[in-house]
Amino acid sequence: MQALKIKVLLMFMAYVLFMLLTMGMYWWNIDAFRERLTIMDEFHDVLSDILETRRYEKNFMFYPEPNSLKEANVYLNRAEKTLEVLHPKILDIVSSDDYSDIINSISKYRNLLQALANGDNSVSAETRSYGGKLVEDAQELLRTKKERIHSALNRIRYLPIAVMLTVLILITVIYVLQARKVLERLKYVQRAAEGVAKGDYDAIEHISSDDPISVLMRSAFMNMADELDTRQKQLIESRKLVSIGTLTSGIAHELNNPLNNVSLTADTLLEELEEMPREEMRELLEDIISEIARASDVVRNLLDFSRSEQRTLSPLKMSTVINQTLKLVGNQLSLHSINVENRLPANLPEVPGDLHYLEQVFINLFMNAAQAMNDGGTLKITGKEENETVRIDVADNGCGMDKETLNRIFDPFFTTKPVGQGTGLGLSIIHGIIKKHGGTIYAESEPGKGTTFTIHLPRINGSGES
Repeated sequence: MQALKIKVLLMFMAYVLFMLLTMGMYWWNIDAFRERLTIMDEFHDVLSDILETRRYEKNFMFYPEPNSLKEANVYLNRAEKTLEVLHPKILDIVSSDDYSDIINSISKYRNLLQALANGDNSVSAETRSYGGKLVEDAQELLRTKKERIHSALNRIRYLPIAVMLTVLILITVIYVLQARKVLERLKYVQRAAEGVAKGDYDAIEHISSDDPISVLMRSAFMNMADELDTRQKQLIESRKLVSIGTLTSGIAHELNNPLNNVSLTADTLLEELEEMPREEMRELLEDIISEIARASDVVRNLLDFSRSEQRTLSPLKMSTVINQTLKLVGNQLSLHSINVENRLPANLPEVPGDLHYLEQVFINLFMNAAQAMNDGGTLKITGKEENETVRIDVADNGCGMDKETLNRIFDPFFTTKPVGQGTGLGLSIIHGIIKKHGGTIYAESEPGKGTTFTIHLPRINGSGES
């Protein structure tokens, strides 16, 4: 955020500096134009003095009066002094040779006027020629100076237009660049939001810009992803407890059978204790121990499933996962008249996984299949090794799904069940668990023909690496 403030401040300072430079340039041009106008007046004075010199020269030609030549010399000297003062300015518009030529012409013209004053009328024509040349030179200087002033005036006139065009181009370029950045950020927000909704947090990193806003957005999404990840873990644990509630009746049945057997066997032993042979007594006690072990296995499986501690992924055989899960939900499936065909090969490669999380996955899949087969049906479990993965297919012949429903089954909170009978989180959590195991899950279904869920998990090769 601090870097963003600095960038805004620098942009503002650059804008102020640009405006100050523009105003300074405009002011300099106005001041230079004013100076040129003042010099223009002095160029007019030079031309006027030379014209006055020629007027007195002509008066002397027509009316020979010595005072006329004196007045001519006064104006000629004044013109020469003005030219000397304007020397640097004149060199801006003509070369030094041209300036020297004008000064030499004035000196020559002065000498010719002096010769006329001494009575030498033979230089009259030459005097008029040099006088005309001086007038032409002065007029040329004035004309050149006017052109320079017109050029400066045009520059002053077009400077605001040039500044406006420059500002417009800069604004356009900045707008285009910022628009691209904004669109890139909006696309990133869309991709990141869609990715987070599907549990794909890799989309958060897919932004190329490193400007402060992009970094802030990426950081916000990363924090959101971390929070969602934490919430998802909590949901998984909560979902476990919900699943335990679903399994209560089945677990109660599994416990009730061995407890009834223990009770009957103990009653029999108690009633016939005095008369019962020792071998028969041993058999009854062994039956009691066996039934207690059977009940203990059920309780242990339930406790293991409900534990929430974090475990690292360890090598697992999928046959073990499926068999353990079927022990937990077998009775529930039987109550729904579901025939289970477990055709999973026992020699499948091991996968890196967490037994309890994977049990959670298959419990949800098995119970969803049971709910899809209200009038009973067949649940088929198959598996094989495929492209460096272990593939598990869970297929039912239930009601199936249409394409629209199929496309949304892994979306959080999406459910086709009536209100109060489903949260829409089960398959979303399954998707997250499989993704954390480095695998993929997808489904194929047709209305009336059942549904098949396919899971790919990375296999462990011979060296123990997945």
